[in-house]
Amino acid sequence: MPLYDYSCRACGHEFEALVRAGSVPTCPACQSSDLEKLLSTFTMSSLDHTKELVKAERKKRLPKHRAEQNEEYQHTLREHLDH
Repeated sequence: MPLYDYSCRACGHEFEALVRAGSVPTCPACQSSDLEKLLSTFTMSSLDHTKELVKAERKKRLPKHRAEQNEEYQHTLREHLDH
């Protein structure tokens, strides 16, 4: 079973899928089968690929992390002002 990279045209989600001959993969996020097969990253070194994945994940999580930091700061500030 070959492993392919796909991008969903419906929701933009990128994912990998093991595809058997004759089967059609679907997006795990929205279940759409309107997919674009991406160029494989097999030519990249594993370190480069890992760096790109980490960079993308950090970018995705940054707004949530900042919101959590702000909430923690506000809580600490309220506790300080109450005493």
